[in-house]
Amino acid sequence: MTLLERFKAYLSSQFKLVPPGREAAELREEMLGNLMSHAMELKAEGIPDDEVYTRCIEALGDYTEAINALRGKPLQVLRDPKFQRSVLLLVTFCMMCVVAYILMGLLGELWAVGAYTIFPGMAIAMYVFATAAVLKRNIRFKRHYTTDLILITYGGILLTALFFVLWLACGVSPAVAWVSFVYIPVWALLSVIFTTLFFRKRKVWLIIWMALVMMLSVAVFLTASAATGMWHPLWIIVVVGALACGFVSVFALNAKIDRRSQEEDFEK
Repeated sequence: MTLLERFKAYLSSQFKLVPPGREAAELREEMLGNLMSHAMELKAEGIPDDEVYTRCIEALGDYTEAINALRGKPLQVLRDPKFQRSVLLLVTFCMMCVVAYILMGLLGELWAVGAYTIFPGMAIAMYVFATAAVLKRNIRFKRHYTTDLILITYGGILLTALFFVLWLACGVSPAVAWVSFVYIPVWALLSVIFTTLFFRKRKVWLIIWMALVMMLSVAVFLTASAATGMWHPLWIIVVVGALACGFVSVFALNAKIDRRSQEEDFEK
């Protein structure tokens, strides 16, 4: 792939969410011209293509504000075929849900059931569709300011749905089914850990792992106790979780002390 093709591919990724228009085309041509001009100067010095590409991208400058300004113009957004297609799909989906609700009411006299199932399901589907687009954008541009929050809300939705499934569909007593909610903070911490490790590429603090172990032990204790009614002997689960956290913290502290000692010996 030539440098020109690589630059065009890079600009395509940067302008993917920008609606087509004259201003967008002019900015894109300006950026491509700057890239090629700088590339020719570096090529004349005998620098390899890979290094030329990297240095040109780094020297391009920050066009983020200009690109965001084009992306956010209302008229351009409304004229964007992707936006129009998304609106059409959304309207079609809503109409299908309304038709399904009417059919359930007319054919099966299930007006109440339809209202409790179709419309909440429609709202959840719309939310998932919208946030999935945000997650895709976050992953593409490596900006995860909202990734944790979106994943946490998914957990809240799933665990709430699990409560109603256990209660209404499986016949589980609400006194037992309510334990699905205690797993929401566990899901929240898992979401933070997942995003930190795989998206932000950072190390998760030990205190977060310890909080996860404690919350999970409490959740398991409440689940087992609510299901069996044996609250008194099962409290040992929480104690085991606390002891595990204590042992891990001691080992981690000793390892940290050893590393500092080695660093001080090396400096000497």
